[in-house]
Amino acid sequence: MIDILGSVEFYVYATVVAAAIVAYLARPSSRGEARQYLLAGGLSNVSNRAWTDLPTLPPSISIIVRDDGAVVLFRHGVEGVSTSGAVSLAITVIGYDITIEERIVPGNNLDDPIDTATFVLDFLAPDRYHLKYNSSATSRFATATLLVRPDYEKQITLSN
Repeated sequence: MIDILGSVEFYVYATVVAAAIVAYLARPSSRGEARQYLLAGGLSNVSNRAWTDLPTLPPSISIIVRDDGAVVLFRHGVEGVSTSGAVSLAITVIGYDITIEERIVPGNNLDDPIDTATFVLDFLAPDRYHLKYNSSATSRFATATLLVRPDYEKQITLSN
């Protein structure tokens, strides 16, 4: 028995087992597969502003969770978009991480302007999520924690 502890083979096997344990403990956790959603926003002019008026709503997002668990996201302070334009979201959900990429189509400037886009996210389970919102068109972004539970509300200012 004492000869085994002093042999080279024993130390090789012990090193391989130790390396396997370290590799198992250091592996990244599985985040799950990516789910992607494309949502078109409902456009409105909440502040009743005209093209010549200065924006009255700061660029921000508001989140309200309805009683049925659906998340309603309002994008306030949309500029340069008319009723013939579009604001849409490309949403990627990986585990508890949500990445939202905003896409804007200005539309015809002869039509009425809009300042708010509304989206309904009805595909999230009740839980805590990490939210990253990015608007490449306006060079603004926001990060926050989202709790999907009834009556949850949150206001987030978009930074540039």
